[in-house]
Amino acid sequence: MFQLYKSRDFGLYFKDTFGFLRMHGKHFFKNYLTVNGIFILILVVLMYLFYSWYENFIVEAASQRNNFEAILTYFDENIETVIAVFSLFTIVGIIVSMLNYAFVPIYFKLYEKHRGANFASKEIFEELRANLGKLFKYFLASIVVSLIAIPVVSIVCVVMAITIIGAFFLIFPIGLLIFFYHSALMEYLKSDKGVFECYNYSWKLCFEKFMPVLGAIGIFFILASIFQSVLPILEFIIKFVNGLASLENVGTINDLERWSFLFIVIFTIKILTYFFNLLISAIIQINHGIIYYGLKDERENINTISTIDEIGLDSH
Repeated sequence: MFQLYKSRDFGLYFKDTFGFLRMHGKHFFKNYLTVNGIFILILVVLMYLFYSWYENFIVEAASQRNNFEAILTYFDENIETVIAVFSLFTIVGIIVSMLNYAFVPIYFKLYEKHRGANFASKEIFEELRANLGKLFKYFLASIVVSLIAIPVVSIVCVVMAITIIGAFFLIFPIGLLIFFYHSALMEYLKSDKGVFECYNYSWKLCFEKFMPVLGAIGIFFILASIFQSVLPILEFIIKFVNGLASLENVGTINDLERWSFLFIVIFTIKILTYFFNLLISAIIQINHGIIYYGLKDERENINTISTIDEIGLDSH
């Protein structure tokens, strides 16, 4: 069993994150895809419909030599479909975002309860369903908290951005803010505390070992951003090369088959990017979970108390 509660330093935040993935990555992502799978598939279908429309829109614009009246006409003729797809896309997107955001705290809660990865997606679904009320209260409370937290962090970022050196480190306060929200949710789902009490607890955790936590969160975000940028850069290169090629025949862009091939390539990259970003986001949350349990142990000495209790039980 992976030890959640233990005092960690800067290096252990990274080592234990990847150690957890090596030990339980297969179990984690299997259940992650099972829980989120149906909604992700719906999003993929909606993305296909959107990009199919988008391709036709671009072809129409190109074939009409940027005749904006023709473009507006095309848009008006399909406005109901576009609004319906965008609305459904937004609703499903919110559901996927909520499931994705709540999955890691629920997973760690069950991991702690079962003393290991001895549970399946059924238990995760049941736990999610049992905590729907809490999740709704948390997201409402987050809106209130954001009225204070986001302006404060924005001011810090503006002050940092004034200097050239500070501009390169904006990811650190932003990452700490994200951890603040995530650790509040983890505390809320696994305790009987009120939601604002959990936010207060999370605030204290952020300053428990401030510099190691800030550094670990910021660097992990930078590494994740580097990995996440690979596919978008590839997409940009493909679009850029195709754009240069199109300049040779500006007035004769009517080859729908060529556009369809480009559409398939770009759409595939976008789907892979979406999946990859979801997985990277989950890994970032695992890192936040590891930091949370380390700071909670630092603050409450849970591992020490648990060890003493086990020794007492063994003596009997």
